[in-house]
Amino acid sequence: MPDISQRDPEQVAATLTRWLAAKTGGGPGPEVFDLKAPGSNGFSNETILCRTRSADGDEQRLVVRVAPTKHLLFLDAEFSTQYRAMHALADGGSAVPLPRLGHYEEDPQYFGVPFFSMEHIEGQVPSDNIPYTMEGWVIEATPEQQERMWWSGIDALAAVHRTDWRALGLDWLDDPVRGKPGIVQQMSYYRDFLDWATQGVKVPVIESTWQWLVDHQPAEEGEVVISWGDSRIGNIIWDDFRAAAVIDWEMAALGQPEMDLGWWLYFDRQFSEGLGVPRPAGFGSHEDTITRYSGLMGREMKDIFFYEIFSGFRFAVVMYRLSKLVFADQLMDDAMATDNIATQLLAKMLDLEPPT
Repeated sequence: MPDISQRDPEQVAATLTRWLAAKTGGGPGPEVFDLKAPGSNGFSNETILCRTRSADGDEQRLVVRVAPTKHLLFLDAEFSTQYRAMHALADGGSAVPLPRLGHYEEDPQYFGVPFFSMEHIEGQVPSDNIPYTMEGWVIEATPEQQERMWWSGIDALAAVHRTDWRALGLDWLDDPVRGKPGIVQQMSYYRDFLDWATQGVKVPVIESTWQWLVDHQPAEEGEVVISWGDSRIGNIIWDDFRAAAVIDWEMAALGQPEMDLGWWLYFDRQFSEGLGVPRPAGFGSHEDTITRYSGLMGREMKDIFFYEIFSGFRFAVVMYRLSKLVFADQLMDDAMATDNIATQLLAKMLDLEPPT
């Protein structure tokens, strides 16, 4: 697992100090210090939190994202995707709240893999572990604060979808080899992802879900939008229960707005119904959210249940791959590959035999 604890903090600080000096023309640059990792450091990239101090004593907080050096979570993952997507949105003047980006580095002399920097946004991020629906500042908030949070997140998602991706040169997100952009490309990718992850092992819940998706796949006709890909409350930095920054763009693609909305609603369901706990009282209902989003997009949001199931399928594939990586590090029982929160909720949503 990528983790700053596997590196020498002093060496990393010295490397980043040297890198920042090179980016300022080779002269004295800011000193990097106070390195640490966030509470939950992901598999898709390594995150380093640090501070910088200029010659005149000015201090700033910095976030550095480093390509994974040990594990590959996603099939055909391209680390630069998240930086390029955020950079295009920021330079294009979109209304999406984003952190200010620093430099993207491909030179292997520093860490051996690409990395980039961005500003540290002050705020709070809901926890996945332990989930924000079970303890912490989200469920301790008032219903009014929770309501503000829900609808601010929905507005941020709509800002993503209202962005003119063609004008921003984001056509590189298209993958025409897999067919028409949207659900066709996504179904193709995640089927290949599943086959790559399982190496021929058939997981009944996942395979039954796949067949349901094939049987119910909608004929998408609307214009595709830029899809954030990992659109959920836990990937937003919140300031006073308002979206301050939309982060984690490694799953960015082109698709219908229903795909991101389905992912948002699925994870709301995953962290409540899927865990046997109530939703935060102030969160908007799924019905009200779909209605409001239809208004924001200027058209009816269709087939949302399909996109929720597709989101669960995607998450189950990721969980299978993740469990194998974790098991390889002997961190938990390999049974998590087939019996986990994703497969359990899918079985419930589609009335399938419970996973084993």
